[in-house]
Amino acid sequence: MTLIILGLAFILLTMVGLPISFAVGVASVIATFLLPGVDNATIVQRMLTAINTFPLLAVIFFVFAGVLMARGGIARRLVLMAEVLVGWLPGALAQIVCVASMFFGGVTGSAVAEVSTIGGMMIPAMEKDGYSKRFATAIVLTAATMGPIIPPSIGMIVFAHVAGNVSIAALFLAGVVPGVLIGFSLMVASFVHGKLYHQKTLPKLKRREKIIRVLDGMAGVFTMVIILGGIITGVFTATEAGAAASMYALIITVFVYKEIKISELPEILWECVLTNAVVMMLIATCSVFAWILTYENLPTMLATNFFNLIDSKWGFLLILNVFLLFVGMFIDMTPALIMLVPMLLPLATKFGIDPVHLGLIMVINLAFGLTTPPVGTALFVALKVAKLPMEKIIAPLLPLLACMCVVLLLVTYVPEIYVWLPRSFGLMK
Repeated sequence: MTLIILGLAFILLTMVGLPISFAVGVASVIATFLLPGVDNATIVQRMLTAINTFPLLAVIFFVFAGVLMARGGIARRLVLMAEVLVGWLPGALAQIVCVASMFFGGVTGSAVAEVSTIGGMMIPAMEKDGYSKRFATAIVLTAATMGPIIPPSIGMIVFAHVAGNVSIAALFLAGVVPGVLIGFSLMVASFVHGKLYHQKTLPKLKRREKIIRVLDGMAGVFTMVIILGGIITGVFTATEAGAAASMYALIITVFVYKEIKISELPEILWECVLTNAVVMMLIATCSVFAWILTYENLPTMLATNFFNLIDSKWGFLLILNVFLLFVGMFIDMTPALIMLVPMLLPLATKFGIDPVHLGLIMVINLAFGLTTPPVGTALFVALKVAKLPMEKIIAPLLPLLACMCVVLLLVTYVPEIYVWLPRSFGLMK
């Protein structure tokens, strides 16, 4: 009965437009009134315990580094570097979007940041070059899903925090290959689109210009080297890597590129404070929600019912993907991870699925959810940038999502595709 009231309260509060962190918090408070021996002090204690952990500092640092990179001219430089690499291919501007988003994903880790920065530049440029605004918006939107998958990934940090005893470094390395494969799948789609509708290539660049663009862009990409290199070699923890990336981003955007003035830093810091406040509020309230589900033995009930209905690991993985894709259409990545990991982790363990594999599947599925209606966060940003109604983007979006789902199936059923990388560094068995 408590679980039914919890679910109905959450759905109702979300439908009336209450922010999801408050909807989860209010629903949890209502549900605790029905739990014997549980008082309001328990709720507060759970919320404080959930956010009073050292690894979550990594989220704060990566958000700060991402905002600096997004506002400090990194996206423009990555686009110019991508033109050197793939500007000669059919569908050149779409190819540039894919490659620049791949690099930018390793810098910011945010799909929304990718859509707003790269989309703000490339959607008008693609439209001017003869692409339909619908396709331009769709390719920018789907390419942005690489942000939460290629490290640094806030979603992976949250998963590791909720799951416990899961290496953030292993999750980061596990996300590299799937993220790159998603980029390649979108490049193939852009190639086909270019051959069919847009065969015009960009003017050739002089060798000196190519060298300048690559060197200028690599300064931004080096952020990913700092993060992954430091974690893999043991020089940094994930939190320390976030601090190092923030310092590097500050130096390169303020003192090297000089695209951010020191007088603008208070505004940037305030933007980061607001973003991190939302994230921490989500983590705090969703942790109470997840605790109630565990208190009511929902994971045990699900595990029992699943074993009665499903006796195949592959069948479980298929249902898991469908379920997560559906959830991603309505709930953002961070709250979905906090609410679902305590339920899904015991099931995955009983089917012999490695926690890193589960984390990767969850992050990829929920990253796709950022692009799908009706509640895709990145989708709304893309539509706002392009000034398009939602119904206009569905048709060009579907084939691109189909390409990405092929990669999702490969990651789900052929884990050897990605697992070799964390294993080669001794981070997975």
